[in-house]
Amino acid sequence: MALQSGSVGSRGGTRVRLFPQPFFLDGYVDPVTLELALPAGSVRAGPADGRMYAVCPIDKPMPYGAHPDRRGRAIWLLPPWRGSARPPAIPDRLGHFDSLTPDDPAFLAAHAWGCARFVLEVWERYCGPIPWHFASRLPRLEVACIDAYDNAQGGFGFLELGQNLRWRGRTHPFGLNFDVIAHEMGHLIIFALVGLPQAEDPSGEHRGFHEAMADVAALVASAHFDTVLDGVLEATYGNLYVANELSRFAELSASEQIRVAANGVRLDEFEQGWGDEHDLSLPLTGAIFDILVEVFQQLLVERRLIPAWILDLSDNIERMQAFQHPIDAEFERAYKAAPLAFKAALVDARDILALYIASLWRSLVADPLTYAEVARLMRLIERRLTGGRFARAVEMSFAWRGIGRFTVGPRLSC
Repeated sequence: MALQSGSVGSRGGTRVRLFPQPFFLDGYVDPVTLELALPAGSVRAGPADGRMYAVCPIDKPMPYGAHPDRRGRAIWLLPPWRGSARPPAIPDRLGHFDSLTPDDPAFLAAHAWGCARFVLEVWERYCGPIPWHFASRLPRLEVACIDAYDNAQGGFGFLELGQNLRWRGRTHPFGLNFDVIAHEMGHLIIFALVGLPQAEDPSGEHRGFHEAMADVAALVASAHFDTVLDGVLEATYGNLYVANELSRFAELSASEQIRVAANGVRLDEFEQGWGDEHDLSLPLTGAIFDILVEVFQQLLVERRLIPAWILDLSDNIERMQAFQHPIDAEFERAYKAAPLAFKAALVDARDILALYIASLWRSLVADPLTYAEVARLMRLIERRLTGGRFARAVEMSFAWRGIGRFTVGPRLSC
């Protein structure tokens, strides 16, 4: 399966060029070429394939979804878009889209479609086939890039990508932001595998779960780019709690982002209630990121790449902070001695975490859905898939966040 950029690919796949991270960040000025699993020549102009297609509507009056009419009744606006649209991206004579350059107007559609297709391929590697939750009504996902919309959303038959219009006066299309696309694709994958809740969740844990898992979907997909893995390791020497590309989502500048996976938020902070599901997601996102880091560090210890005392410190945050300088120095020394071994361990940790998450998504039901149930299932899944080898990482990560010990209060008026 063709997932990683440049070096790995199935012969005859369709080539596209993607920005692994926002193009305005240092080190990501140029897109990378990768090969999707779709045979060259099978993707039509758009791009369009059997599962999804891209379109850039002109003068689309409102985003997809429910809108009130004059009497306050909900009217649903759903794909397909039947109005005017910009010219589609055209494949070259061999069936590829990698000849398109970022200054070509058609590049936006090719990039948005390529990112969405890449994320689907990544997660079908771990989950198996992922049918759309809207398949009974609409056969394909519409990936729509529109101008007059300051947001991005995934819903019933659509992945709609507007533009960031207000970040320090800088405008950029979300169709060129891999993290945003991967996050919204994460929602669609969870809708497909976990289902849609049939009743309102007063605790909000289902909403927080969705945001957390969409971030995790983006994290795992991003970790399939060689350039991202190399950049993370070169910047952190393997100490992943240092701010890096894997821990940040929907990046809008080199130093600021919407949410951070390597966070210190605990569930007890929401016992009295919550106001925003993105904030509520942080303890669960953080716990999953902690599991990734702990598995990675344990693999490094098992392979004798770092000393065991580093892993022993990780169950005590205060001690870790006190020993931060020697930890940083030890990671730098160890990484420089064996960079390829570090990368192999990170790839293995990524795959282990992704298999846990895929099994979690296939085990959960939408009603009811609680963080405590997520933690309980993750413990069972770890034992089933890895025989208790990483039980400490799973147990400690959820325990430190208070997941299973504290409950979420009601939604507060904002």
